[in-house]
Amino acid sequence: MSRRGPSGRFRKIGSVLPRVLRTCHLDKAMAAQSAVTLWPEVAGPKTAEHTYAIEVDGVTLVVAADSSAWLTQLKFLRPQLLKKLNARLGKGLVSDIRFVLGRGRRPGSA
Repeated sequence: MSRRGPSGRFRKIGSVLPRVLRTCHLDKAMAAQSAVTLWPEVAGPKTAEHTYAIEVDGVTLVVAADSSAWLTQLKFLRPQLLKKLNARLGKGLVSDIRFVLGRGRRPGSA
């Protein structure tokens, strides 16, 4: 069965998707996922050189660091990074950042 608009024509997915996401309570989760792509900008060039965002798990952004020294440094920077992230995303979408030692492959690396 197809869904058609009032005119009897098919509707574009872009006009339907936001409502579907809200109905399924996925709109905030989708917005929070943009934290992964925003990470390099929020972290700054030096920090982004040694870290990468892996995923958003609930309301927690998971970020990998390439050394234990960077893990320690990031723990001190957590409040400032979280503040900058929420300024970009909107308060409440990401309420914590968890730092882990580089697991998996850095996005974009071969």
